[in-house]
Amino acid sequence: MMDTKNVFINCPFDNEFYPLLKGIFFVLIYLGFKPKIAETSDSGQVRILKIKDLMVASPLSIHDLSRIDPLATDAAARLNMAFEMGIDFGLRYSGIPEYGTKRFLILEKEEHRYKTFLSDISGNDIKSHQNDPELIIKAIRDWIKSQGQRKAVPRHKLIFSAFNEFLMYYNQMIGGEGYDPKEITALTFSDVIDIMTNWVKKFKKI
Repeated sequence: MMDTKNVFINCPFDNEFYPLLKGIFFVLIYLGFKPKIAETSDSGQVRILKIKDLMVASPLSIHDLSRIDPLATDAAARLNMAFEMGIDFGLRYSGIPEYGTKRFLILEKEEHRYKTFLSDISGNDIKSHQNDPELIIKAIRDWIKSQGQRKAVPRHKLIFSAFNEFLMYYNQMIGGEGYDPKEITALTFSDVIDIMTNWVKKFKKI
């Protein structure tokens, strides 16, 4: 069953993308939403089924295609993100009324680059973030504003300023505990989300 505050996140899991992922988590939490991202702790659970369950429970989805490139020169392209987005599109156009209301934000690092590998989405409004956390925060903030679900949505500069304040706190806290704040596997995503949620509750400015 869908929760109107759930937002499914489909993105790569690597250290290069991690600053952007923290920005995605933060802006959603700051605006009162619940980030939902696949983090399977049950070895008996098939990952794709976990992903499907998160999609089914989320009326909003963010799909980032900016890391479809191979990790190395001779490696194959990374297609997981495009594959997961296709499943979500399938739900939306399945004819099941509940899923027909799903809304997507598709992100890329460069404007129009996606046309070279996924031309079928050329008619969609794709947002470029240029690997910049501020731009990804702005894209998500503006998208949430366009949904009309929140009466008052702070401008992105305020959210980005709060994000930078949080990062100073976060880096100092987990660094002091012996973790590397730049390492995506240092903490679970649920740990990071909990830390952000508690910080926002205490220090949110609007």
